[in-house]
Amino acid sequence: MVFKLASRKVEWITLTLQTITQHHRDLRKISISVYWEPGLARAGANVREIVGEQIYGQWLDLDRALNQIWGSLSTRPKLVCVTAKARLDMEDYIVYLLPEMTKRGAIDLFSYILE
Repeated sequence: MVFKLASRKVEWITLTLQTITQHHRDLRKISISVYWEPGLARAGANVREIVGEQIYGQWLDLDRALNQIWGSLSTRPKLVCVTAKARLDMEDYIVYLLPEMTKRGAIDLFSYILE
C-alpha cells in the first residue's frame, strides 16, 4: 500500500489501515509519502502546538494503527518526507507524531528534497 499526502491530515490513512486484518498476510509494504515544511524539523515537542490538536490526534491514531499492523503482520512501514528546502532531521518531530513506532524502531524514515 502506498499513501501520498497532500496535507497534514492522515485520518483517511488510519481508516484504510483499520480495515486490514491478520488474514491479509500478503501485505508486505506500507509506504506513506508526506510533504512537510522544513520548519517542523526544529519544532521538537512543540509539534503538537504547530499542527493543532485535531491533526496531532490523527497522527496518534495512525501510530496506533501502524503499531497494530506491525504487531500482527510484521509489516514494517516506511515514511518518506518530501521537502522543498533543506534536508529534514525527521526524528526530531516524527518521534512526537508516531511515538510508539519510533520508540520501537518499527518504522523506516526517509527524506527526499525536491529540486
